[in-house]
Amino acid sequence: MKMQIEHFSLPAYQEIPDVGLYLDQVTKYINGYIGQWPGMSLTPSMITNYVKLKIVEKPVRKTYTRAQIARFLFIAIAKSVLSMEQIRKVLTMLETCGTQEEGYTAFAKDMQILIQENGLQKKPKTDQEEMTLLWNVTIAIVHKLMLDLYFSQEK
Repeated sequence: MKMQIEHFSLPAYQEIPDVGLYLDQVTKYINGYIGQWPGMSLTPSMITNYVKLKIVEKPVRKTYTRAQIARFLFIAIAKSVLSMEQIRKVLTMLETCGTQEEGYTAFAKDMQILIQENGLQKKPKTDQEEMTLLWNVTIAIVHKLMLDLYFSQEK
């Protein structure tokens, strides 16, 4: 079965449960959104490691809040292109310019916009699937290079 990017979506911040989910519940919830996409699944041990690395706060009474779940969603997606240290820097920068909700909402909105536009406004017009694939690979490489350049320039 061929997956289609148009079906990728993230929950709105207010839709993320805030009743306190346990580790297995968080894993199941997040994988319900991202688990079908290559490289984006999350395991309980990954969540535990993100807490140990202090990228996400410790759970309270073994339950995770909406803010923590939103952070796990971001990490699970961002880890496909960023290192953990780069993710930490991005999250730290976001904390200085707004609330957790504002940062997550902007991220989810930008993802949806880019998916809807397919991120390829200047895509060459071609019916050849191989040329479309090459275009997408080229965009990914350029964006990764831009990210690496940004993170290599310590501010």
